[in-house]
Amino acid sequence: FAGWTLERMAVKQVLGPWFLIYTCIGSCICWGVPVPEQGTGPKAGTFTCLSNRLFRIDCYRSAPELGLASRAWLLFTSNQVTDIRHRCTFEDSEDSVCTLVLPPEEVLVPTDNFTITLHRCVMGQEQVSLVDSQFLPWKHVKLDPPSDLQSNVSSGRCVLTWSIQFALEPWKSLFSYELAFKKQEEAWEDPVLSQMPPTLQQARHKDRIFGVTWLSLEAVELNPGSIYEARLRVQMTSSEEEGDMAEEEYYTNHWSLLLPSWRWSDSILVAVSVFLLLTGLIHLLFKLSPRVKRLVYQNVPSPAAFFHPLFSVYNGDFQS
Repeated sequence: FAGWTLERMAVKQVLGPWFLIYTCIGSCICWGVPVPEQGTGPKAGTFTCLSNRLFRIDCYRSAPELGLASRAWLLFTSNQVTDIRHRCTFEDSEDSVCTLVLPPEEVLVPTDNFTITLHRCVMGQEQVSLVDSQFLPWKHVKLDPPSDLQSNVSSGRCVLTWSIQFALEPWKSLFSYELAFKKQEEAWEDPVLSQMPPTLQQARHKDRIFGVTWLSLEAVELNPGSIYEARLRVQMTSSEEEGDMAEEEYYTNHWSLLLPSWRWSDSILVAVSVFLLLTGLIHLLFKLSPRVKRLVYQNVPSPAAFFHPLFSVYNGDFQS
């Protein structure tokens, strides 16, 4: 028995490295021709691919079961130009998102149409399954968040401005924004209130901001001397032409990621308010000055009654 154990250990030492090499080759290299996925085995889950309408497409996997495969990628094949193919690779078997960045000369246009196929390398064999035969990047949109959020505080309001990508300027009238703002010491969302309407949560919201890249917050909405934080996101609304599409032309839209919070102080509101208050008080004092004098000096005797007798006695010579 002991001899058999020693022999087994010797075989393991000799074959172990070769077994590892074979396993690596089998999992890292796909041999042969891709074959369609068949049977009722483990599925790859469902995919949602969204474009930023420019150069990027992000694909999300909602039910990941690719752990059985060492490598997986989505292949985008143009339905108009057969030579255009792009690969969106899941870097790790546990990744739930892959990103495809197109070259500048292939910027997305409304007529773009792709076939998406999922490719998996399982036990050295490449398996292929169809994800979408008619993917329209301009109909499945998730815009990049706005940028360059700035604030301009005056005596009566705070005006927030932001920017969008220059290439999207022709469609800015279709953009809808949502702004959330709060004091620095407050939470963005109270866990207890998270299921309640936005008006009852800690952060205050401004939505239905259409086609503009600015928003004015009135002074009554802000507490003087406080530091505020703001976050912003954007989505694309349907134009009139898109609203008349046939039902089979499915249009989906998603909010962008939130722009990182931006801080500003409305302390200038305090300074301006104090200045206006002091100016008003000074003006009030000047207006009330004659009335105050009359009230204070109303019991002081006037020398007018003695002026004429003295003038007659001294003939106007008051010095002698």
